[in-house]
Amino acid sequence: MAKGPAKKAAKKPVKSVAKAPARPAAKVKVPLPKAKSAPAKPAPKAMAPSRPVPTPPTLAPISPVRPPAPEAVSVFERGMAALHHHDYKTALAVFQDLLTRFPSEGFLTDRARVYSELATRELQRQPAGSGNIEERLTEATLALNNHNDEEAARLATNVLREDRSQDLASYLLAVVASRRGDVETALAHLRQAIETNPECRLQARQDEEFDPLMDSDEFHALIEAPATPTPGSAAAQARKPVRKTGR
Repeated sequence: MAKGPAKKAAKKPVKSVAKAPARPAAKVKVPLPKAKSAPAKPAPKAMAPSRPVPTPPTLAPISPVRPPAPEAVSVFERGMAALHHHDYKTALAVFQDLLTRFPSEGFLTDRARVYSELATRELQRQPAGSGNIEERLTEATLALNNHNDEEAARLATNVLREDRSQDLASYLLAVVASRRGDVETALAHLRQAIETNPECRLQARQDEEFDPLMDSDEFHALIEAPATPTPGSAAAQARKPVRKTGR
């Protein structure tokens, strides 16, 4: 049997397949190099609680240093010149004068005190009988003014052994005894001084060294009796070294 023309197979419609959206390519993770870990620091030690810092005191402003008086410097230089020539008597007298007239000259008066003590020690090394009567009385007066009672008594006693008419020596011994509280000895020496030179009672009335004798009736009798001028008493008073009154 003859075959007819072959029938073309009907084409089936091809359904379009929707393409899925392209996925992004996966990122490749590149491993990073590991950072080296720093060595662990030791934990700080616990510190003791700090003490409060004290507030420094407020200092007063420093006043400018006042230079010594020119006259005081001149007196000091005279004392140093005498000390340099080993004239300890003059040096002691000059330094004592500086301390009396210029007591507030700072380092200058401090040095004067040191050199006064030096001159006194040098004078003490000399034998008791050295020098004439006037020189020994001057030394005794300076020693008494410098509160060196033992040296003053030693020199005054030495003078009286040589000459009993030296009223200043008796007066100095009366002052030394009064300082020591020996009323009877002080009255005996003061009586001798007044008998030798009645003008001594005028000085005794104003001398604070005799305050310990104020309770003695005999002391008041000595200083209140009228002074009777005697020949030569004015000359005796004129030659006396000046002695400071008071303690």
